Amino acid sequence: MFCSKCGNEVDNEAVICPNCGCPLKEMQPMTQSNTNAPMIQNGETPGLATGALVCAFLFPLIGLILGIAGAVKYKTPNLKSRCVIAIVLSIVVWAVTAVILYVGM
Repeated sequence: MFCSKCGNEVDNEAVICPNCGCPLKEMQPMTQSNTNAPMIQNGETPGLATGALVCAFLFPLIGLILGIAGAVKYKTPNLKSRCVIAIVLSIVVWAVTAVILYVGM
């Protein structure tokens, strides 16, 4: 672990930095939960769910396909619900587009 004030390496059990005296209570060792890496839940990355949500707006058919694939693949409830939302969103965007095209004729 490193001190946020002086950058000195300190023991993981230390309460204050021996170099500058800065309190270290709030500091935690660098772990995956506080890095910029994608959040991984139960070994599942959110890439497919995120892709399904983005494509649901831009390319509804692709969003629908990715949403169905993600809903089948994911076991984590949070990621599975994102895929279900992408499915519904794809259908809504598709329907709105059809109505706009129909009215425009």
